[in-house]
Amino acid sequence: MKDGKTVLVLSHTHWDREWYEPFESFRFRLVKAMDRLIEILQRDSRYECFNLDGQLVVLEDYLEIRPEMSETLQKLVKSGRIGIGPWYVQADEFLSDGESLIRNLLLGMQLAREFGEVQKLAYLPDTFGHNSQIPQIARQFGISSSLIWRGVSGDELPWEFVWEGADGSTLYTYRLPERQGYCNMAFTPEGEPVDSLFFVNSAYKFMKNSATGIVVLMDGCDHMEPDEKILPLIEYVGNRDSSFSCRQALFNDLSSELERKIPLSQEIPILHGELRMVNTSKRGYFNFILPNVLSSRCDNKRENFEALNLLESYAEPLASFAWLAGRKYPRSFLTKAWKLVLQNLAHDSIGGCSVDEVHRDVSHRFSQSIEIAQNVVRDSMARLCSATGDRDNSSFVLFNPSQYMSNNVELDIDLPAIVLEDSSKLPTVKDEDGKEIEFQISSMKSAEKALGFLGRSAPIEKVVSLKGYLDATIEGLSFKRFYIALSDRPVNYRKREEETLPQLENRCMSVRVLPDGIIEILNKSTGEKMYSNLFEDSGDAGDGYVYSRPAFDSLATSANSLKEIEVLDNGPLSKSLRLHYSMLIPNGLTEKGLSRSTLKRELPLQCTLKLTKDSGVLEIETVVENYCENHRLQVNFWKEKPGKAIFYKTPFDIVTGAKDRVQQAPNPNWIEDEPVAFPNGGLFGEIKTSDEFDGFAVSTRGINEFESSAKGLKLTLFRAVGHLASPYPLSCMKRAAGPKIETPEAQMKGSLVFSYALFFMKSLEEALEKSSVYLKKPLAMGFANELPEGPLAVKGSTTDIASIKKAEDRDSLILRLVNLSTQRDNVKIKLKEALFDRVFLCDASEERKEEISIENSEISLVCKPKEIVTVELQPLGRQNSQGAS
Repeated sequence: MKDGKTVLVLSHTHWDREWYEPFESFRFRLVKAMDRLIEILQRDSRYECFNLDGQLVVLEDYLEIRPEMSETLQKLVKSGRIGIGPWYVQADEFLSDGESLIRNLLLGMQLAREFGEVQKLAYLPDTFGHNSQIPQIARQFGISSSLIWRGVSGDELPWEFVWEGADGSTLYTYRLPERQGYCNMAFTPEGEPVDSLFFVNSAYKFMKNSATGIVVLMDGCDHMEPDEKILPLIEYVGNRDSSFSCRQALFNDLSSELERKIPLSQEIPILHGELRMVNTSKRGYFNFILPNVLSSRCDNKRENFEALNLLESYAEPLASFAWLAGRKYPRSFLTKAWKLVLQNLAHDSIGGCSVDEVHRDVSHRFSQSIEIAQNVVRDSMARLCSATGDRDNSSFVLFNPSQYMSNNVELDIDLPAIVLEDSSKLPTVKDEDGKEIEFQISSMKSAEKALGFLGRSAPIEKVVSLKGYLDATIEGLSFKRFYIALSDRPVNYRKREEETLPQLENRCMSVRVLPDGIIEILNKSTGEKMYSNLFEDSGDAGDGYVYSRPAFDSLATSANSLKEIEVLDNGPLSKSLRLHYSMLIPNGLTEKGLSRSTLKRELPLQCTLKLTKDSGVLEIETVVENYCENHRLQVNFWKEKPGKAIFYKTPFDIVTGAKDRVQQAPNPNWIEDEPVAFPNGGLFGEIKTSDEFDGFAVSTRGINEFESSAKGLKLTLFRAVGHLASPYPLSCMKRAAGPKIETPEAQMKGSLVFSYALFFMKSLEEALEKSSVYLKKPLAMGFANELPEGPLAVKGSTTDIASIKKAEDRDSLILRLVNLSTQRDNVKIKLKEALFDRVFLCDASEERKEEISIENSEISLVCKPKEIVTVELQPLGRQNSQGAS
């Protein structure tokens, strides 16, 4: 035993906001638990403190029912009796994106400060693995330590370690014991009440694995009310062994101990990057990492992408640009939209491992957030363009939200009906100089729509909804105006030359449909070929947490199931084919889940391939009509000559690794298979080596799981399962991870839509640019009277824009960047002349670090490898002091 032994008892409750019951049922229990906590703290001074699970949303949820308790809670927090923060929710770290992790802390710490001291410890007790940029994000909020479970294991590994993130930032980290984790003093491993002997023996046993003399005992578990029974146990330890310091503690107390003791120890290991290690300890029990939450409830995953992309790429930048032009910033609306998304990012909610009612609520919250963001987008664009209801207004403006140039714009716009009232005439488009722009119309129809952004009392307008393609170039983060009119030529937008071959082609690539239904994609500049559209369907005896292959599985593929090729577009700017497949797959599983049923059913797939002029990106939309159960559908991508490595995007990082895994020795303490599924935050691919980004990539719109195979890569489109935790024998895990509640809606029956794109690449820079242009398409605004001027442009090689927003408490613009490369990147930020007069580098918390210079309306930055950089731009004439509102 070491001298200075410290036992910290963290009394807490782990509060899944929704999981095996819907939110309101859990909130009913939350209110009772909080009432009980307040009663204990006010009555018994011996009960020193309680940790409110590191997430502020539970406080919000409670006070919505008990608003009269706000002052009482403030007093308890300020007096150190209740610890709150730093997160807003306990979010999944891979199904969040980087910006949402920052907003999670930003919002959580803002709310916590309204009540008192923030607990500055990165508390992550139940997330399914840990992201490589958590150390840097936490450090930028003044957090130096973390307490985690899952993702780290080993009998030779002490509880304490230094977690080094992707950029080299570090956190002093304490991991909870594999067995029972954050519930280790709620009950014994056998489910019995904790008595004094178990308590003290646990303290001694855990101390043997400590490198610093710190033991953390977790007094609480899922949805448990606080209990004073812990007090005599703490007193018993103190009386038994005077060398022990044993007390209730807050997260900040643990943080202080780690900061003090870890630097003094010579036995502290350093762990790098992602933490997705399965259990290797004989102590293991519950500490699964459950990788296939990435592919559960595919509808929620797509909604998550759409909501985040709309907020980050469109709503906030446009609202910020409108604010710079003199409009009021819609902060309350944007905060509400963010809260709805963040609530959905709770690990059991976005993870897809909850009951059906929860996922209906998740979908509704996404719908609400998207609706708010869409209104912000339309209103901001209308104000920027001085849009009015002039019914003869023939101009429209396009905004490019990507930092990269956009070519051959896909147009989707509502225009005044009177402008296009003669349906026998062909519409033409001209630029500001009066030059006619090539325009390919896909569809045009009359409609009546509510256009509230025009400001009328009853804003029902007669419009023509027009879709098509415009042969135009728009610089990154800029606006461009066009004019539409009727020509003297007869309308012929419905006519096209018939395509005689099942092939798409432009100057960059050709796409050929082979007789068996596989597509061959040729890179015309290099002669390389890649292939896709081989769909594979396997049985799934798993659940919301995991994919589990049945003991006697059968694989169905789309080979030779192509029934029809339909030509959709064959114009000068866009060509598209729709491939109709009809796979025949087992209807479900046999009664005991050991094999797939002999009864088979059709699984129709419609796969639309689109190739636009001069584009090196093949866009694909796959629609699946699913009425079968307990199965998984994947699509394959491969090259003639496979690469040796893979890469994938995660929050604020690009992770690389060898394609062929090193064979591990058998794990004698197996409770869960090594994960073969990897996360992808919108981009992944196969490359020559980990240092050579030469290969192919796939960019996805909310399809988050992929696998590596000997042949290439597999993207998991969806998994269909019927239980929160499987009642069937699991091939991948020792036991199920939750209750065996039926979830029939997780079978994902009905029409499912998946959007993704394929491209060749020679560098990471090329991959980032092509992905950005695909995911962030230009937005059109009709009824426009003015052409706005973009306030800034960003030029770099491997540095992405994460956020453009108004500062939280100052009249400044915030620009957040992240360098996704392992090399430094020189970034130039071009500013609109005479718009900004001061520029500061900040932490992600928006605390200023240093002022930097503007030279010739330009800022030069050197972004270090994997560095998150926040820039504050102060508009001319607005003097802001740090913290001023």
